[in-house]
Amino acid sequence: MKNIFLSFIVLFVSLFSVKAFSQFRSEELEAFQLTKEEYKQLKNYLLSKNLKVTDTIFIKYDFNKENCWNGLDNKSKDYINKVVQNFQNYTSRFNQKFETAVAYNFRQPGKSMNKLKLWDNTIIIDDQEILKKLIFKTKVQCGCSALILSDGSYLMFKRDPHFALLNLHHNYEFGQF
Repeated sequence: MKNIFLSFIVLFVSLFSVKAFSQFRSEELEAFQLTKEEYKQLKNYLLSKNLKVTDTIFIKYDFNKENCWNGLDNKSKDYINKVVQNFQNYTSRFNQKFETAVAYNFRQPGKSMNKLKLWDNTIIIDDQEILKKLIFKTKVQCGCSALILSDGSYLMFKRDPHFALLNLHHNYEFGQF
């Protein structure tokens, strides 16, 4: 276990610059390790959704019955759709730029969500709550994101409304949505 953690730290430092890491406070990032069986379950789940699995997987996860974006519900339909489109473009540009990494946007099943999450047809519903059971076990305001490596190690960024964790990958700088 100590060797896995040490190798994860070395990989983390080599992949991510000080500039990108400085955007996050240390208490916002937590390191975890999936077992081989859990990682296999994660990989099979993503493949069952016809999703690409790469060495580095970023997942943004939003929970049912949270109110992070409820303020936008009072905005016009055009405004909300523009915010949805900007977020979709943010993730899409990331996926086009990097061949060895992929970013997905998931949410917990349910209808108690704001318009921003309900109207985004690119958000994948974690219908069996596999991701919630394996990685996103604790509900937090504004969702979480995780950076998952092929050895099953992962970093969790709690309260990540803008999927800012993507900025850790080679200083991805397409801004926030």
